[in-house]
Amino acid sequence: MLDYFAWDEVFEGNVFPAGIFEFEIKVIEDGASKNGKRMPKGQFKCLAPAQLKGMVYFENFVCGTDEDLDGLVPGMFGTKALKRIFKAAQVPKGTSFEALLKNCEGQRLLIQLNNYIDTSEGYEGRETNSVVGYFKIGEREVGLQNAGGSVGGGGTVKAAMPSVAVAKKASKSPTVFCGTCDKDIPAGEYAEHADNCEG
Repeated sequence: MLDYFAWDEVFEGNVFPAGIFEFEIKVIEDGASKNGKRMPKGQFKCLAPAQLKGMVYFENFVCGTDEDLDGLVPGMFGTKALKRIFKAAQVPKGTSFEALLKNCEGQRLLIQLNNYIDTSEGYEGRETNSVVGYFKIGEREVGLQNAGGSVGGGGTVKAAMPSVAVAKKASKSPTVFCGTCDKDIPAGEYAEHADNCEG
């Protein structure tokens, strides 16, 4: 048994810093939200960069509506996000949702994440992640986002490293960077923007 604890390399945060990460899809399970809308739940295990290897990113995908609780409604943010995931993970096309979910397990993809302080009711002050985009392996460079917004693969995540969220906390209106249209969007409006953004 190894007797080495990589003190300086262990990331202490509970959410990902801003950057582009390589993930393996552990599972996307079909399910429902508390109000009964169809909401598959995804678990993605980080493979790179090395300092975050093994950390798991969780994401829920609301696909149903009040009018169609069990549906995979094409215009819903969750349904569109799942299609982007299937494409990035290079899951074979199909119309069986069950088969798509099964075939994506174990596949790899890149996910670009932002890190910000949530200002929505009930979550004020909570550090969280939002997805900027999903990409095939090799389409983007894996690494943490530098202060200027570029991604560098060689950075080290130290325990004392301030996150992007801490820097944005001082700002009156935190923003989330949209990788599709290359604009900073107010955090409270990002979900709606992502639903409608066409770049």
